[in-house]
Amino acid sequence: MLLVTSRKPIWLHSDANSRLRTLKGAIFDWDGTLAQIDDREFYCINQTLTAHHSKPIDLGFLIKNYYQRAYENGTGPRMVLETALSRDDGARIDEAYETYRKLFRDTVDKAKLQNGALELLSTLKAHGFKLGIATMRFTRSVVAEELDLLKVSPLVDVLFTREDLGPGRGLESLEEVVDKRKQLVTRALDRLSLRVEDAFLVGDSWWDVRAGKKLGIRTVLVRTGFARYNDFSKENADVTINSLVELGNRLESKGWNL
Repeated sequence: MLLVTSRKPIWLHSDANSRLRTLKGAIFDWDGTLAQIDDREFYCINQTLTAHHSKPIDLGFLIKNYYQRAYENGTGPRMVLETALSRDDGARIDEAYETYRKLFRDTVDKAKLQNGALELLSTLKAHGFKLGIATMRFTRSVVAEELDLLKVSPLVDVLFTREDLGPGRGLESLEEVVDKRKQLVTRALDRLSLRVEDAFLVGDSWWDVRAGKKLGIRTVLVRTGFARYNDFSKENADVTINSLVELGNRLESKGWNL
């Protein structure tokens, strides 16, 4: 049975163990989940290669060396540049990576949303959900600028990036990736005064699911970003969907529950 209050609907389960259950919030990943960054990454990487007198890559090269190396330790763009520049003797990866980082910072205007992202956030907000973004991207100011540009800022209550966890350095292991992800989600939940049982986590990668499992929060894997090019079924997300549009439809059909 669905009860509608002035703020949000509540779903009542009528089985033998009937109990009141309600979701009050959601934490979203940014890159690959709410934001579509493929075109921007492709542009910035190729501009970097050109600036360092190396041949541009094609989209297949990007997919193979960025997305399909999801279980390798390293940053996607850097792994692409390392592989591309290895074709040229004497290429200096650190210098090239700094060129890429500056290009990425300076191309916020190329930021895009995944299909249905704004509509989903708007609908959840209208139904009283507390919303947070917790991203593994480091530089907070760049992400915040993207949120402003794409009109996401008014819809989310908190933003956390890896910069909020302290001075930046590379992630040294896959275990550290999961731990940092868990820390970011925990901070978002705490800031929103949400318990893990009151919320769900939406992401596109295996580390989103594993971090969520460690926290005990319900996990939603959307087949965009990394999950578009990898089979993460062995991670056992609570819900796997093809798009944010599908997630919105599912939530609505289940009375704003998963």
